[in-house]
Amino acid sequence: MYYSEGKTQAEIAKKMNISRPVISKMLQLARQEGIVEIYVKDENAHSIALALEIEKKYQLNDVIVVPKSIEFSKSTIKHNVAKAAVSYLTTHLKKDTKIGLSWGTTIAEVIDEMPYLSKPGITIHPLVGGIQSQHVYLDANHLTFLLAEKLSAQCSYFYAPALADTIELKELLAESTVVETAMSDARKVELAIIGVGNPLGNTTWKELGYIEKKELIQANNQGIVGDAVASLFDETGQTVMTDLTKRMMGMTIEDLIQIPNVVAIASGSTKGTSIQALLNNHVINTLIIDQSIAEQLN
Repeated sequence: MYYSEGKTQAEIAKKMNISRPVISKMLQLARQEGIVEIYVKDENAHSIALALEIEKKYQLNDVIVVPKSIEFSKSTIKHNVAKAAVSYLTTHLKKDTKIGLSWGTTIAEVIDEMPYLSKPGITIHPLVGGIQSQHVYLDANHLTFLLAEKLSAQCSYFYAPALADTIELKELLAESTVVETAMSDARKVELAIIGVGNPLGNTTWKELGYIEKKELIQANNQGIVGDAVASLFDETGQTVMTDLTKRMMGMTIEDLIQIPNVVAIASGSTKGTSIQALLNNHVINTLIIDQSIAEQLN
């Protein structure tokens, strides 16, 4: 009953009219005599071992590695990573925590999986500006609102575009009170939830048409291996200043380093190089990834 039905020792003791210590002793004897064998499925054992090795190697707070399977599609693995992220977050959402939220398809899926909880003391702030209305489901402001709704929490908004039309416009907007306030709030968060992209592989910037083919070629020539929040970065995990980067509005990689707990969530083998770069620069504190990425980091 303890193993097959999931009943507690107390429930079994009551049903059988014997003491709980006797039940505990019987379970111990069953294991010793080989009547009951406990084992971890191979794929889970491998992913757990990878997580522990990565955590130790990069001195991270927590690492969760989601197992892969030939039966799993890319979307299924991404969904499983999102579920793992939700499991982590729901146990680490402390009272009165200030949370920073990035944008993108991975973050959107995490919020979609988040259960409804009562966390009225939490405040959520977007880490980047907004995007075009037709892609509102990926927008940091929209995702911030959705997460606040799920948690019964408070939230603020970043009233500026994620990518300004010109450098001059970005500089002008950056001087406005609303943007200064948004940036100030973002820099004060204690937990940042971010997605990570690879402009040469898979990134929301490219999916939304913000990065054109000529800019991809330029990014490759400049050694850019990834993007996160409002930064394009190289293999050292440092922001590379390009015309595109100079027009991005929001937190930079350098800003993230100052945050106590940066939780990076990613799936897909193309993200391995990007994650590696952020680890090189000690940007990430908590990592939630799939096995294909983990095997590149080990």
